[in-house]
Amino acid sequence: MKLLIICTLTLAALVTRLESVNCNCLNGGTCITYYLFHQINRCLCPDGYSGIHCEIDTDNTCYTDNGEDFRGIATEKNCLHWDLPSVIRRGSYHTDLKNALQLGLGKHNYCRNPNGRSRPWCYTKRGFSIQETPCNIPQCHKEKPTCGQRSFSKYYKIVGGSQAEVESQPWIAGIFQNTKGIEQFLCGGSLIDPCWVLTAAHCFLDRSKDKSAFKVFLGKSILNVTDNKEQMFMVDTIISHPDFTDMTGGNENDIALLRIRTPSGHCAVENNYVRTVCLPERNLYLPDNTQCEISGYGKQDFFDIYYAQRLMSANVNLISQRKCTREYYDNIRVTDNMVCAGDSAWQIDACKGDSGGPMVCEHKGRMTLYGIVSWGDGCAKQNKPGVYTRVTRYLDWIESNMNMVHTKSRPLPEPK
Repeated sequence: MKLLIICTLTLAALVTRLESVNCNCLNGGTCITYYLFHQINRCLCPDGYSGIHCEIDTDNTCYTDNGEDFRGIATEKNCLHWDLPSVIRRGSYHTDLKNALQLGLGKHNYCRNPNGRSRPWCYTKRGFSIQETPCNIPQCHKEKPTCGQRSFSKYYKIVGGSQAEVESQPWIAGIFQNTKGIEQFLCGGSLIDPCWVLTAAHCFLDRSKDKSAFKVFLGKSILNVTDNKEQMFMVDTIISHPDFTDMTGGNENDIALLRIRTPSGHCAVENNYVRTVCLPERNLYLPDNTQCEISGYGKQDFFDIYYAQRLMSANVNLISQRKCTREYYDNIRVTDNMVCAGDSAWQIDACKGDSGGPMVCEHKGRMTLYGIVSWGDGCAKQNKPGVYTRVTRYLDWIESNMNMVHTKSRPLPEPK
């Protein structure tokens, strides 16, 4: 019995999750470290993915464009494995290449298109020669953009809000900063493109510009818990609006862009927990009292010590510019670059820690990013609504800065 207990304890100690370990897991995979005689790192893959780095999309049965991004398991009868010695000796594309993972090549014989042919192919043997053979895989029918759509709309009964599953706000981003070796939650954000998160400029005021200090998480429901729903990214570009100022009593031009990448250079992958939100149409002006949604991990009360930990969501109503500047604030603190929102009982509001997060409003059947959590006088304070950056005023700035960095954004794979 004593030996059995020791063995059980030993086995329980063999598997440890280390957030600092980097296994180059893709598609929301989680890095796990196994301890036996040596430390071994492995990726724990979410449903629908497999492979050493979760790089194989087991549910994908068709290819888009010319199939360079195809990572499914389709193959032909005579396809050779990409790691076969004869393929390595005679073929141009094989597992010994430095960029084999990026090309989709591995210890398998699935069809791939590493050299930009018209469709996925594989190596086959003909006599003593090895040749490229096109694969008989159907081409995907192109779907309409999926921004602003969610797979799960119910949230359970931010201040005055309720706990929300991340499926109801799949565009929400959690931005963390490493301070003296400790990762601390900093601000919220919104995924507007597979490679870009939109947030508030004041989140980066008087803070280190060392990009390596920041991480962005997508698909996160609970701040201090990591699960295989999440996708983690490094920040390789921070662009704050050059005219941001808080000298007016409010936050003018409170907007910033973050370009995100995994350590292996990939952007976000769409699933039920991670999706882009739609940017608004130019000159979109929603009427007063339009009901919108705010979400974030911020404090539930101004005097709370800790953040909410769980993602929270709540409804607020848009307030006219005239009413906001004349009855609640003034036209110096609240400019045309801002929009106000609250609820009639003054019990619902964004709070500290929600900064940079989304205020989304439904428009033409899609959730549209109408505002960015910016500032306010306290939290849920009588006659002091929340003030948000008006996104429609910055569409040209967003587009020009994204293009300036020359990001080649690949479309998000369709959700499974």
